[in-house]
Amino acid sequence: MPHLFETLTINRMELSNRFVRSATVDNLGNQGMVSDFQISLYRELARGEIGLIVTGGLYPRKDGQGPAGQLAADTDEVIPSLSQLVKVVHENGGKIAAQLMHCGWLCRPEVSGFQPVGPSATVNPHTGIQVRELSGDEIHELIEHFAQAARRVIEAGFDAVQLHGAHSWLISAFLSPVTNRREDEWGGSPEKRSSFVRQICQGIRELAGPDYPILIKLGLRDYHSEGKPASEGIVTARSLEADGVDAIEISEGLEQELGHHIRLDAVSPCYIQECRQARSMLSIPLILVGGVRDLQDMEAIIDDGVADAISMCRPFIMEPYIVKNFREGLTSSSGCTSCNGCLAQMGQGNFCCIPT
Repeated sequence: MPHLFETLTINRMELSNRFVRSATVDNLGNQGMVSDFQISLYRELARGEIGLIVTGGLYPRKDGQGPAGQLAADTDEVIPSLSQLVKVVHENGGKIAAQLMHCGWLCRPEVSGFQPVGPSATVNPHTGIQVRELSGDEIHELIEHFAQAARRVIEAGFDAVQLHGAHSWLISAFLSPVTNRREDEWGGSPEKRSSFVRQICQGIRELAGPDYPILIKLGLRDYHSEGKPASEGIVTARSLEADGVDAIEISEGLEQELGHHIRLDAVSPCYIQECRQARSMLSIPLILVGGVRDLQDMEAIIDDGVADAISMCRPFIMEPYIVKNFREGLTSSSGCTSCNGCLAQMGQGNFCCIPT
């Protein structure tokens, strides 16, 4: 299996293999700061020989906080804390990207202290909470907050930054006709709905310079009966490529069923068809996430050129050393059955595999 363990270059960043630990909510932060538990967690992930570790999403502004244990990137005071994750990963031979994630209409006021915001006023069908529409000026301010959060990530020493543009979070909500019903420069057409994320990427690129890796987790299509199709998502992906995005992790956009991307019993590639469609239209590296469990499937995905890297979330909760075990021939598949026993643990401030 030479291809899975060949290096992969994303802009200036060279990865030792084609495995990515997808951003995973661990809910272990301490008032926005890195905890000792997280340092131990990331140490083990790095020792497991993962090519790239992506952090759980960091909020770029306080009103974007979702879980109580979410890490922050909203002030310069967090830079020394975040640098601890970088240090422990680098000391153990790994690479690490920081994900930026504003939770948008999925924020909880009792945690963030703010009313949830989104591209359009609505009531969140999953929570029943009223969502406030962002003004044009507020959108411009938020774009700058994302850029400044990226600056802090760079100063903390991360090897790359990733935007979360999937799973119904704020960027994903801007991209969806279901949640973005604006008729100004930020909505009314697919091109205008993509202006928010494109301007964020352009702002980060201007600040970071040409050589710093910028990635995005992008929902190519909405898993919603009134949502956008994959063809629209691919047009957005091509625009982001032109804006200087260096790699795209393929996932799903707005979800009619909350948490659909972490659906039960997902043990085969969920988004392989979307990835195939995107592959023919994009030249930058693509990363496939979602239900990839079997080494033979992973090899075929890479060997056939469908994607350039394999991303996993729940399997690394169960087996942080699974990549090393793959390389040494000790296993040929993940034991993760996507039972989601780990999710209940996260809600209780724990982070472990509890099979149900």
